[in-house]
Amino acid sequence: MPKTLITNSPDDARDFVKALPDAVAAYKALGSRSPTEIDGQPQALWTTQVRPEDIDDSVALTAHQFQEWVPKVFEVRLTVVGTQMFAARIRAGSEASRIDFRSDYDSLAYGPCAVPERVRDGVRKLMSEFGLRYSALDFLVNKHGHWYLVDVNPNGQWAFVPFLREPITQAIADLLERPTP
Repeated sequence: MPKTLITNSPDDARDFVKALPDAVAAYKALGSRSPTEIDGQPQALWTTQVRPEDIDDSVALTAHQFQEWVPKVFEVRLTVVGTQMFAARIRAGSEASRIDFRSDYDSLAYGPCAVPERVRDGVRKLMSEFGLRYSALDFLVNKHGHWYLVDVNPNGQWAFVPFLREPITQAIADLLERPTP
């Protein structure tokens, strides 16, 4: 995992980001609803890059997540259903999707992805520790091939990856028909 801080202290957030390489962090909203509205409609708050000078006193209003910025070559969505793992390499095709792929699904390219055994072992342990039978995990992979876990989504979507839609749907149906203790 990248270095991570969850805080509502503007000073702690600035100090954390200052100590990171290039003094840049990924900022992620913790809630499902953004406080930002346009014409009365809530707006999604995508992952953004922040520098210490970008952090103001509004951080004190609620908890925020700041995470070490990982220069990625690609992302991986690893969906786990029971003991099965389905991995998709996600390549960003726009500046917006390079920061947060959710912001521009139309620019993404998907492909199969081999998951290193060390990552598989870690995911099995994570699933067991949390008692999960399903999860959609997001990884960033850098130019050295290092995988960084950035999100664990026990209710995450899988249908946006076209070539995995059917096998994951089938695995979920099988799991629901034949649950194991």
